[in-house]
Amino acid sequence: MKILYKWRGFILGALTLGLLFTPGSTLSLMPGIIAATLLLVGIFLRVFARRSIGEHTRGSVHEAPELMTTGAYSLMRHPLYLSNTMIACAAIVFHLGFSWEAIPFAITLLLFECSLALGEDRFLKKLFGERWTLWASKTWAFLPNPAHFRATEKNRSLFQTLRADTSTWIWIILLALIL
Repeated sequence: MKILYKWRGFILGALTLGLLFTPGSTLSLMPGIIAATLLLVGIFLRVFARRSIGEHTRGSVHEAPELMTTGAYSLMRHPLYLSNTMIACAAIVFHLGFSWEAIPFAITLLLFECSLALGEDRFLKKLFGERWTLWASKTWAFLPNPAHFRATEKNRSLFQTLRADTSTWIWIILLALIL
């Protein structure tokens, strides 16, 4: 897990380079609408999750000073991994549409993000024990469970949230311009 986590940005970058070197297809209306929806929902989810979580998710060191169980993390265990997956799938669909060439990229992305999430679950269970087990038993990994929503007491401001993810926004904008 430590290796995957440490190199996650480079792994996603390599997947993106592979996507960029694959000839694109003409985007038709339905794939365009689906890709735009994935992108917008992914960005919204990312901002929602980053408003309640601290800086410990940035960089290559895997640590968790506290177990986040409020905000987006009361709805699902891995909102940031899901947002990454949605944004990356949007890029795949924008570039390749629903072609056969899109399938290996989507499968690789899903396996990678699920591996990160499973490793994160093992890491947090080891770190927080019974508290994590209780939270995980009622909080699904990737599907939101609105019945368990608990607001975060002190959210970051929108500006702080956007600033904390500056490199992510730059990559999203660059990818959108390239594709």
